[in-house]
Amino acid sequence: MDFDFAIGFNCGEYYIRSMSEQNQPVPPVQPPAVPGDEINPLEIAYVLVRYKAVIALATLVGLGGGYMLAKAKGPTYTSSAVIMAKESDKQLPSLGALGMLGGLAAAQMNLSGNPGLDKIEVHFDSRQFKAELIEECGLLNDIYRFGAPRAYKKFYDTASGQWTGNEKFLPPTPAKAADLFTKKFVRKEADAKRGTLTLTIQSRDSLFTCKVIEGGLEHLNRYIQADVQKEAKSNVDYLEERLITIADPLLREKLQGMIASEIEKAMVISREAFKVIDRPFCVKKHREKIFYPLAAAAGMFMACTMAVIFLYYLLGGGNTNSDSRKWVDLIRKYLFKVI
Repeated sequence: MDFDFAIGFNCGEYYIRSMSEQNQPVPPVQPPAVPGDEINPLEIAYVLVRYKAVIALATLVGLGGGYMLAKAKGPTYTSSAVIMAKESDKQLPSLGALGMLGGLAAAQMNLSGNPGLDKIEVHFDSRQFKAELIEECGLLNDIYRFGAPRAYKKFYDTASGQWTGNEKFLPPTPAKAADLFTKKFVRKEADAKRGTLTLTIQSRDSLFTCKVIEGGLEHLNRYIQADVQKEAKSNVDYLEERLITIADPLLREKLQGMIASEIEKAMVISREAFKVIDRPFCVKKHREKIFYPLAAAAGMFMACTMAVIFLYYLLGGGNTNSDSRKWVDLIRKYLFKVI
């Protein structure tokens, strides 16, 4: 069929050129007819224009449904704080002159002075820190209320204030809730160049957001203070034991300087473990009011458009040749059959 069409088109073009050279009037060329088994785009445009009211109504339904969904979900409250590790106020003495003893002391002690950004981040990521934070601030119920509302409604008895459970769901504990707390509410971003760590808490409740960020900073400060002071005490005890066994005045002087540095570190960290560059500030965000209606409206528009075109051809519109009609009849036959 395509071969015959090409031969006829070439012959027609040769005929038009010969007639033009002889100054003869050129008859109009008729475009080839659209085969009966092909879909005409103009026919699809006609279908969309004809049923534009149905498509517009479905789009409006999607727009309203998306808005109601966004309103039911509610806004998100976000609070961020930027912290920075404290720099060492004093350079610690070198351990090179201590030889083997210096290597042992370096292995036992953290000689970086105050905790760095990486150490603060490690403390913040630890399960123990988050479990203690949840227990200290009483966040367990709220974590499940905002992070797992289905489990909260099903297994928490608000009248008695007790959790119930079964074989699939055990009553939650602070250690168990640490993963859910991190996944649903906590975001952090470290900037190695600037030496800062941004901690962000977001939830659907403003009080919960503020409570977590404020309590988290206070607990992180105490947590690091306790860890550093415990480590400094251990280092001092270790150095004092070594000091008893050394008679060399030079080595004794260096060990005494190291002991003084550890004591100073414990005293400095007792004031604050890190610097808070930007204090927490709670911000209300409700991007769902824009995103949900637009996404729902676009989805309903596409679905309704495809449904209108499908039903138009299924109910007898469009091509009417034998092949198309055969497939339409088969679709009608098996459309509502399960098997």
